[in-house]
Amino acid sequence: MSIIDTPWNTTASLSCLAAQSVKTIIRYYNFSNSQRLPEKCLTLAEAEAICASGMNIAVVFQQRQDRAEDFSEAKGYEAGRRAYRYALNDIGQPDGSGIYFGVDFDASDEEIRRFVVPYFQGVHRAFKEVSGDAPVYKVGVYGSGATSGALLRKKLCSLIWLAMSRGFRGTQDAINNGAYHLAQQAPAKTLCGVGVDYNTINPERTDFGSFVVPYEETSSESTSGVKRYQVISRSRLMLREGPGTNFNVVGSLQPGQRVAATPHNEQWSSVDVEGDGLIDGFAASAYLKELT
Repeated sequence: MSIIDTPWNTTASLSCLAAQSVKTIIRYYNFSNSQRLPEKCLTLAEAEAICASGMNIAVVFQQRQDRAEDFSEAKGYEAGRRAYRYALNDIGQPDGSGIYFGVDFDASDEEIRRFVVPYFQGVHRAFKEVSGDAPVYKVGVYGSGATSGALLRKKLCSLIWLAMSRGFRGTQDAINNGAYHLAQQAPAKTLCGVGVDYNTINPERTDFGSFVVPYEETSSESTSGVKRYQVISRSRLMLREGPGTNFNVVGSLQPGQRVAATPHNEQWSSVDVEGDGLIDGFAASAYLKELT
């Protein structure tokens, strides 16, 4: 099983990547792309295409983050807020999955204490605030063994992705002790025309926070004759047992999620989430946009 990470959009290469036995593609969240990396941030369209090709996604938030001055409690708070909102509202990242945050340098003990720890405290503060004190995403760290160990001891991360350099402090010890979920491998390579890094998974810690997002089935077997819609709400759209707010909530739809739906009346539509012709619940029609 191949796990790759890349700052490049993989959409045009997905058939090739799947044929090369890639099972998980690690992509980025950030504040904004740059001229050097214009495709760095994962989009919903790419996420859907990855999952439709049979692969999983994992994500890391990084906006440089390769020197001590990139870290503070305030910067961690802003990064955490951006990452959580983007995961929830733009990608529809499912509950229980992870968001890694990059610490892409060999931080000293002093730098970890003064800068990196406060940064991750800020991340946690943002996760709690945005979620109403009930965060659904795990916090991960990409960095050295020393950095990840310090954050783990302070309960500021639950997922560990070790950076490529085995010269970073504590990294080889972390590998020897199995204190990681993923370990990035050198050297960087090109696969199917895309610049990538390969990663190995700890066989004792196989849940590294990857996920899939809902995607539109192309098969005509499931939704023949039924119109497709996209959820356009800013937050999760409640799915109810019947066409009205007096009915119990039976689930929710993610922003951007695509479903089969049939108008029930002017205000409500019956929704088929699985694409099997069965009604899974009812949603407010105003938050469903017909796909053309």
